[in-house]
Amino acid sequence: MNKPAPPFTTVFVCSHGSSDERARLGCAALVERFRHFSTFRVTSGTLEFSERLLDEQIASQVLVDHRFVLLPLFLAPGIHVREDLRAALERARQHFPLVDFAQTPTLGEHEHMEYLLSDQGRQWLSGPDEQSAVVLLAHGSAREEANQLVQDIADGVWENLGGPLVTTAFWKVGPSLRKTLRELSLQSIRRVVIIPYFLFRGSITDRIELEITRLSNEFPRLELHLSDVMGTDDRLLALMQDLVESSLEDTFAVA
Repeated sequence: MNKPAPPFTTVFVCSHGSSDERARLGCAALVERFRHFSTFRVTSGTLEFSERLLDEQIASQVLVDHRFVLLPLFLAPGIHVREDLRAALERARQHFPLVDFAQTPTLGEHEHMEYLLSDQGRQWLSGPDEQSAVVLLAHGSAREEANQLVQDIADGVWENLGGPLVTTAFWKVGPSLRKTLRELSLQSIRRVVIIPYFLFRGSITDRIELEITRLSNEFPRLELHLSDVMGTDDRLLALMQDLVESSLEDTFAVA
């Protein structure tokens, strides 16, 4: 059982939530691993697909003698993170004026995220190859800031891999995977590694697999390979811990 180190801190890991059991179980497993890894008191909740509103979930985990840190289990700072979670935390501040609250950046904003994705690419690539490319496929957001973060990470992966072209595609906004593959097919690219920028398997990853099968027929000159989602990578735990510790230092000037 974890014993939070003074000053006592509760970490509330907040995911979007899902109707898909695989995503729910994957998220629960990641939170449980983080609970054993972290030095803080770790709890969790979801923005949607819960019987209770997020405000109620937060209120049930607030302890008067603990700082409360909300850790968004999201890969980019979209509308949910920038608006919904911030608003919920502000309401908690008003309801619990004696408790100190903070919110960490998303997992995707951690500077080491690009290294985890680079390693995924290396599993499929034998070295510098002008005929290979990597596509970082993300959900996509109405906030350009979130989409730009994915592009910045792709640029970092390109630098780390030191050779293959690395580009982006999005499931909900442009450029689509189809458009990106079409552009690659017009070049000398013959082998494409698609890295799904998702934490857990679910309905979207199922549709991605079907789409890749269809696109394989549409672009027969491209050899398409789909990597796995990220949620089982235990290196995420250190990133989560670091986000909390950095937020405590920035918000409360913890030595």
